[in-house]
Amino acid sequence: MINVSDGKYNILLTGDIEKEAEAQLVKVKKDQLKADVLQVPHHGSQTSSTLMFIRAVSPKIALVSAARYSPWRLPSDKVHHRYKKEAINWLTTSNSGQVSIEFNQDNIDVFTYRRDILPRWYHQWFGILAFTF
Repeated sequence: MINVSDGKYNILLTGDIEKEAEAQLVKVKKDQLKADVLQVPHHGSQTSSTLMFIRAVSPKIALVSAARYSPWRLPSDKVHHRYKKEAINWLTTSNSGQVSIEFNQDNIDVFTYRRDILPRWYHQWFGILAFTF
């Protein structure tokens, strides 16, 4: 786990930790887990993102790095639902492509490759597939 901060905003990078490591982090480092942006553990696998961990981090934005047609079907729908229940903004590279985040004085701006950086021509005419959760 790596916590990156500019003094105002925090990003928590978790790598491939699973629920056992999450429990240990909550137990030992609970005060250091709060983050504005969370890189979702283990690509959103069912073996990670326990509710206890999500609540300890309490992010505004959850980023999932996952392949679009992953044979492992990541991220897990169950994991996604946990974040949804906590009203956390969920972004996955399998839907959005590249995700870029800018930290400004008063807010965090999020740009995605497929929506903002290089949308396909037909998205301008017909819109993009939007998921509401």
